Amino acid sequence: MIIAYISDPYLLAAVRRAAHPEEEVVVDRARVDDALAVGYPRLIVRTSPASRHIRDLRPDTTSIPVVTLARATLAQWEAERRQQGVPATRIDFMAERLAVYLEKETVDASWVDRTLADLTRAAGRPLPLPLRTFARRILEFPSYYNDLHPVAESIGLSRGALKARFRRRALPSPYAYVRWLRVIAAAFTLSDRSVTVAQAATRLGYTSDGNLCRTMTSLTGLTPTEARTLHGWNRLLIGFAWGHLRPEAVDGWRDLEDLFGRRRSA
Repeated sequence: MIIAYISDPYLLAAVRRAAHPEEEVVVDRARVDDALAVGYPRLIVRTSPASRHIRDLRPDTTSIPVVTLARATLAQWEAERRQQGVPATRIDFMAERLAVYLEKETVDASWVDRTLADLTRAAGRPLPLPLRTFARRILEFPSYYNDLHPVAESIGLSRGALKARFRRRALPSPYAYVRWLRVIAAAFTLSDRSVTVAQAATRLGYTSDGNLCRTMTSLTGLTPTEARTLHGWNRLLIGFAWGHLRPEAVDGWRDLEDLFGRRRSA
């Protein structure tokens, strides 16, 4: 997930093109604040150093790379574009430059990247783009994608229509994936021993610490204390893979590229 403090429509379109295909670009101001407060964005892109007091929302945002696109840099890019024999479109040229620029700022893999790699190993086969897109969206912003409504809304479907698409492919309910992925996000949050169960519940959008405990235990058989450990983490991923990432399920996700294979933003 990229947080974009950008008003220029051309630059915003370029950021969306430069983002990873499975990545969400969040620009809505209300959602931006929530994403910074309780989500897991991998990058912040802005056009002014003083555009927002980013660090006031959460102390650990210091670990999130911040890319500031100065006016001078954008002006230089435009001058270079115009010097081409047959200039590329403004959006295409900026997207190409931005892709390189952003890649340099985010060398380290995020915990979501590592988790998707772990799930790929647990499944024993590559995860298709629609599944990775769906999983990344939930893992990076579990408090927002806490049920099917925001998931369905983000792709322009009703919850019933979304469920029907899954049924036609003999897939488990999309809500089953949402529940599991949010529990995986909870386990990651709890891996920080300084975070209490109540704090994790608040951050992930559960109604209470008791609700988080009951959901985790009924779904996985693990208590939050067990989920904090490396052994618990591995059991969690294997359990998810065994129940929802079997070969036939993974193949079924490939047919959902028209829903989750396109880059979407908010």
